[in-house]
Amino acid sequence: MRNLKYSFDNLRKHTESIRVQTSGTLQEMHLSIDQAFADFDTYLAEVERQPPSLERNIRMILACKLLNHMYSAFILAESGLIVDALLCERNALETIAFHWLICLDPASSQEYESNQIPRPVEVRRRLEKLGADITHLRDIYAAGSETSHVGRKSERFHSKWESPSKGELLFGGTFSPEDQAEMFQFLLALLYLFRQPLVK
Repeated sequence: MRNLKYSFDNLRKHTESIRVQTSGTLQEMHLSIDQAFADFDTYLAEVERQPPSLERNIRMILACKLLNHMYSAFILAESGLIVDALLCERNALETIAFHWLICLDPASSQEYESNQIPRPVEVRRRLEKLGADITHLRDIYAAGSETSHVGRKSERFHSKWESPSKGELLFGGTFSPEDQAEMFQFLLALLYLFRQPLVK
């Protein structure tokens, strides 16, 4: 059998290598990571103690969805796959927006229950009408979309050039401490942003 350069096993080894290099960054952020998760856990406990209702149950589901998206993005960023982490981040932002809508308009829970959830752009329009400040959500979402879509903006996450005639393609991601640290900090902020809408 031909010796594959980009075999699954080789990609796995490459990922483990990046995660070892990234461990120093995570160690530096250990206290802030623990605090963010502890604060989110406290928030979840408060929601869980509320009397059972459709609104409360959907808020718990959305909290689970957010945490899973955020944790997935964290693992991908830790593995040097920043663009893929951004895709999870976008899902997290959509989850935050719909949670805000339920907080400001509890009747929106019925739309979730009947599987008639409005598209993200409609959710953002309704949030604005309800007085929410969606500037951060909109700007972050747009920036993530620009980077994650096929195009020149995402090239630096998939290739590295020492000169116009010498470069490499970054199959399986790459160790990029500045980008990874920035992503980690942003993902932790999502746990706080989820809890209640920003208002104008």
